[in-house]
Amino acid sequence: MIELKGIAWDHPRGYEPLIAASKAFKKVNPMINIQWDVRSLKEFGDMPIEDLIGKYDFITIDHPYMGQADKNGLLLKLETCVSSEALELLKSDALGKCYDIYHYNSCFYATPIDAAALVASYRKDLLKNTGLSLPKNRDELKGFYKKLPSEFSIAWALCPTDIWCTFLSLCAQNYGKDFIQNQHINSQVGVEVLDDIKFHVAHSHPESLNWNPIQILDSMGNEDKIIYSPYLFGYTNYSRKSYTKNIVHFTNSPVGQQQNVSTIMGGVGLAVSALCKQPSLAANFVMYAASANIQKGVFTLNGGQPASKTAWENAENNELCNNFFKDTKLTIENAYIRPQHPGWNQFQEHGADIIHEGILKNISSEIIMKDLNELYKSVGNEDI
Repeated sequence: MIELKGIAWDHPRGYEPLIAASKAFKKVNPMINIQWDVRSLKEFGDMPIEDLIGKYDFITIDHPYMGQADKNGLLLKLETCVSSEALELLKSDALGKCYDIYHYNSCFYATPIDAAALVASYRKDLLKNTGLSLPKNRDELKGFYKKLPSEFSIAWALCPTDIWCTFLSLCAQNYGKDFIQNQHINSQVGVEVLDDIKFHVAHSHPESLNWNPIQILDSMGNEDKIIYSPYLFGYTNYSRKSYTKNIVHFTNSPVGQQQNVSTIMGGVGLAVSALCKQPSLAANFVMYAASANIQKGVFTLNGGQPASKTAWENAENNELCNNFFKDTKLTIENAYIRPQHPGWNQFQEHGADIIHEGILKNISSEIIMKDLNELYKSVGNEDI
């Protein structure tokens, strides 16, 4: 028996589909047993891969780590174990840029298994009773607060990790995907967005600066206070019957000035450690887990949020998830891709704290942007 070990992230969407895919893989490869550990969502975004590659064969990974992984030789280059034909087939079935984001410096480091971007969530049943329509753009969003009955509120996911994703999303919506150039965030764009976020904080649920998407969706699914959240990472789990007391529906977030830019790309790639002693077998599994048939079936049926276009367009999956895939597909296809150069993750982690603290303490947006760009200059100076 060959024992392989992986690390997922600690949410049913993160580990249950991988456990199910591993069991299916074992049926056709009976001598291979795969075990999974979990880490928190924050650790998924922040924990260095260097801390994981000696212990795990499989690592679920956030795509901005590609530059760091490439620079330090942390992950298996999958093209060394997988045929170009198989990779091309995988790419052709990936939704939007879900394949491309794991390709760095002419190397392919992870298969796309989970697709996500900031989307909007809402309680369809409660909204129907108000007679209101969901805001389609940021101007309509500002007016939506005034129309909402007092018993309901709008929540934003603005804990440090998520305020960072929202900030980048709104910058891209205002200016386009090139608002970051040469280790510098366009200060004027940043100030405008920070001022916007301050406005929304003043009009949204008082816990918004503390909450992540899961906390908001748990509240939306089990209580009747939050009717809408305009920018959070979607979770198909909450759109499925009986996951929470009430079904939460999802749709595209309000758009900004740049109509062809939606929100920031998230999602998960499945990588193989460069220290894995069974690289070919491990590569077979990561390709298997990302294949159209597994993504469409086993992966989605076990709480997963696939990255396969076939899975997203599947009628049964949309019925299972109350059209989650159909109603948010455009967001994934037009998502903003974060920089991936070495040092970005260090900047991202500390930059999120600068923005969060600045909003919390009502520091001027100009000072926040000054501090943010000074931080950016001080990290990741190589290979940009």
